[in-house]
Amino acid sequence: MADRDGGSGRRAKPKPRRVPAEADAGPIRAAIDFATLPLDQLPSGLPPEVFTAPGILALADTLPVMIAFVAPDLSLGFVNQPLADWFEIPRRDLLGMKIVDIIGEDALAKREPMYRRALSGERLFFASQFDHPTRGSTAVQSHFIPWADADGTVRGFFILQQDVSEQRTAERALRESEERFRRIANSAPALMWVTRLDRSRDFVNDAYAMFACGPGCDFEEARTLDWRSRIHPDDVDRIVAESIAGEASLQRFTLEGRYLRHDGEYRWLRTVSQPRFGPDGELVGFIGVGSDITLAKEAELELRRQVDEQTRQLAASEAQFRAVFEAALEVMVLLKPDGTVLAVNNRREAWRHEHPSEAIGHKLWDAPTMRSYPQHAAVMKKAIASAARGKVFTTEVKMEREGIRTAYLDVSVQPVRGADGAIIYLLFEARDITELKAAQEQLRQSQKMEALGQLTGGIAHDFNNLLTVVVGGLDIIAKRADDPKLKRYADNALAAAERGARLTGQLLAFSRVQRLEVRPTHVAPLIHNMRPLLRNVLGPGISKQFDLDEALMPVMADPTQLEVAVLNLAINARDAMPDGGTLVFSTRKVRIKGDSDLEDGDYIELTISDTGVGMPPEVAERAFEPFFTTKEVGKGTGLGLSMVYGMARQSGGGARIESAPGKGTTVKLLFRKADDAVIEAAAGIEEPVGHVVPLAPLSVLVIDDDPDVRGFIVNSLDEQGYRVRAASDGREGLAAIERETPDLVVLDFIMPGLSGAEVARKIRAKRPDQPILFVSGYSETEAVKRTAPDAPLLAKPFRAEALHKAVRAALTPAG
Repeated sequence: MADRDGGSGRRAKPKPRRVPAEADAGPIRAAIDFATLPLDQLPSGLPPEVFTAPGILALADTLPVMIAFVAPDLSLGFVNQPLADWFEIPRRDLLGMKIVDIIGEDALAKREPMYRRALSGERLFFASQFDHPTRGSTAVQSHFIPWADADGTVRGFFILQQDVSEQRTAERALRESEERFRRIANSAPALMWVTRLDRSRDFVNDAYAMFACGPGCDFEEARTLDWRSRIHPDDVDRIVAESIAGEASLQRFTLEGRYLRHDGEYRWLRTVSQPRFGPDGELVGFIGVGSDITLAKEAELELRRQVDEQTRQLAASEAQFRAVFEAALEVMVLLKPDGTVLAVNNRREAWRHEHPSEAIGHKLWDAPTMRSYPQHAAVMKKAIASAARGKVFTTEVKMEREGIRTAYLDVSVQPVRGADGAIIYLLFEARDITELKAAQEQLRQSQKMEALGQLTGGIAHDFNNLLTVVVGGLDIIAKRADDPKLKRYADNALAAAERGARLTGQLLAFSRVQRLEVRPTHVAPLIHNMRPLLRNVLGPGISKQFDLDEALMPVMADPTQLEVAVLNLAINARDAMPDGGTLVFSTRKVRIKGDSDLEDGDYIELTISDTGVGMPPEVAERAFEPFFTTKEVGKGTGLGLSMVYGMARQSGGGARIESAPGKGTTVKLLFRKADDAVIEAAAGIEEPVGHVVPLAPLSVLVIDDDPDVRGFIVNSLDEQGYRVRAASDGREGLAAIERETPDLVVLDFIMPGLSGAEVARKIRAKRPDQPILFVSGYSETEAVKRTAPDAPLLAKPFRAEALHKAVRAALTPAG
C-alpha cells in the first residue's frame, strides 16, 4: 500500500511542530512564556491559568496516556505522573535522567534508531514489547512527535505511550476460546450452526457440512446453503412459518421436518434453536443444533397410522354414544341428515322444554323447544341444509320469550361421517353463553374506559406543557404590566389558564396517570367532617341521611381526592333533584371474589344515592367518560364523574353506577382494605430554611423536548442571574454535561428517545451527587423516587416564582 506521499512505500516525513521564538529555554519555558500573551489572544472561554506551567502540568497528569519530552541527548526534560507511576520512579528523579539509565542498554539498542528518526523530524507510531523491571513483559503502544523551534531545528520529541498488555492478553484468550469451541463442535455427532439476524451463518460444524454436501465438503458451500431448498415440499410452508414465529418469540423453539441430505435421501431432523445476544443485550442472531430422528419418526408415523385406522373403524359405532354423552355441558342432539331427531341428552336449561326426549322423531324445527321459539325455525332449517352438504354451520341465537329469562346460545351443526366418508349423522350443539356475553360486555366497557384513560392522559400531558408556557408568560405580563387594564386582562387570563390546569389534573386522575397520595384512610370520619360543607352545597331543599359504620377498617385512598369525589357526587345529585329530595350516604364492608375489575379481598363500599330524575341506560353507560355531560353548555365540564372513576381505580378499587329514569341514581365507590395503618407523608418540594444560595455564579442545564417550555424555563432562570444552557433531548443533554458539569440539571421526566429517568440514571452513574430537578406534566412521584430519591419534582404548569423556589431548593444542601 502506498504512503500518503504516493512514494514507494517509505513513510512521508511530516513537518515538525513549530514553537514560538521565545521557547529558547525549552518546552517548560515555552509554556510559561506563552502564558504572558495578552488575554485577548487566548482561546475564548478558557481561563488563563490553563496556559501556565502548573496548569499544563495538571492537565498532562489527568490524561490517560503516559507523556514525556526527550531532549536530543536522550534525557527526559518532562514526564507526566502516569509515566512516573508506570516506571515506579518519582517524577523528580526521572527529570534529567538518560533513557539508557531507565530502560537499560539492551532496550536502548533496540529503540535508539526510532529515537534518532524522531529527532530528525519524523513522526512515528508503533507497538512493541518492553521488559518492565517489575511488571515483566508488557505490550506498549508508542507515538513519537518531534518538536521544532521557529527556524525548524528539532529541539526534541514528545513520547505518548500506552500499556496495552491487558488488551493483548484478552485478544489471545478470545482466540483460544473460539478454537476450543470449534474443536468441541466438530467432535459432536449433531448438526450445529450459528446465524446472524439476516439468517446468514457465521459457523457450521463438520456434521452440518457432511449432511449438506458430503465428504470433502467445501465449508463455504455448506455455510451459504439456502436450507429452504432442502425442505420436503409437504413440510416447507409449516417449517418456515414455525421458524419465523419461533424467532419472533425470542425463546428457545423446536422444529421437526424432512430435509434432503447430500445423497438425495430425505431425513427427519429435530432442530432446537435459541436466540443469542450481544454484550449489551441486543439480539444478534441464533444458534441451533439438529439431530437425525428418522427411525423414531417413522415408527411414530406407523403407530399413528394404525391408531387412525382403528379409530375410523370405531367411529361409526361410537358416534351416537358421543352425541348423547350425559356429561356434556352443552345441549346435544343427534340428527339424521334430513334434520330428524334421533337422540338427545338431558341437559337442563331454563329455555328448553322440560321433557327433551319428546323431540325424538320430529324435525328439529318442529320439536317442542323450537315450537316455543318459532322465530328461529328458518335458521334451524338453514343449519341442517348446510351441515347435510358437509359444511359446519355456526351461529348465535337469542332465546327470548315472555316469562323466561333471555338467554344467548352459541349453536353449531356439523356433519358426522362414516368409514366411507359419507355423512351419516348431524350433530347439533347449543352452548349457553349468556354469562360469557355479559363478561365480554363488561370487558369491552373496561377496555373502552382504559383506552379513554390513555387518550385523556396523553392529552392532559400535552396541555400541561402548553399551559406551562401560557401560565408563565401571563404571570410575567401581569407582574410587569404598568397599564391597569392590561394587568387586569393578564390576571383574568392567568386565572382561566390555572382553571385549565385544574381540568388537566382531573383528566390525569381519570386516566390514572396523576399519582394520588394514597394512604390508609377511614371513610366514615371523613364523611362526617364534610357534613357542614355538604349542608352549604346542597341547601335546605335536600334532606341528608347517613348510615355510616363508625368501626370500619382503614382503606387505601387519597383523603383530599376522596373529599373532592364526594363533593362532585353531591353536586350532581343536587342538580338531579331540582325540586328537592333525599341524598343517602352509607358504607358497608364487602368481600370481592371473581370480579374481573377488582382483586379478590375485603373492600369498603361507599354508596351515595339520590331520589332524582335518574338516567336512561345509554346515558348511564357513558357517565364516567370524560367530557360527557347532559348539562347545559357552561354548567358542566363532563369531568366530575370521570375524576371520581379515575380516583377510585387509581386507589386500587372501582366505581359502579346504577340508575333508571324516575328512580334516582346510585353511585358505589369500592376501596380496598389497607395492608397496614402506617400513614406516609407525601413527598413535596419544600425550600430548606436557613440556607442562602448565591445565584450569579451558578450554572443550570435545562433538558426538555418541548421548545416553548424549554424557552420559558431558560428565560426565567436567565433573568434570575443563572448561567443557563439548554438541550432538546436526553442525548444532547448528556453530551452538554460531558463538556461542562452544571450546578443543577432541570430535567423533563417524559421525553421521546431517552426518557428523563434514563438520563438521570446515566448522570448519577458518573456523578452521584449531581443535583437534579424534575419537571413533568404528570405527577410521577413514585417514579421519581425510584430514579433519584433525593430529586424534587415540579409539576407543570407552574409560574416563574414556583420555578425559582424549586431551583433554589434543589441547589440548597439539606441539613
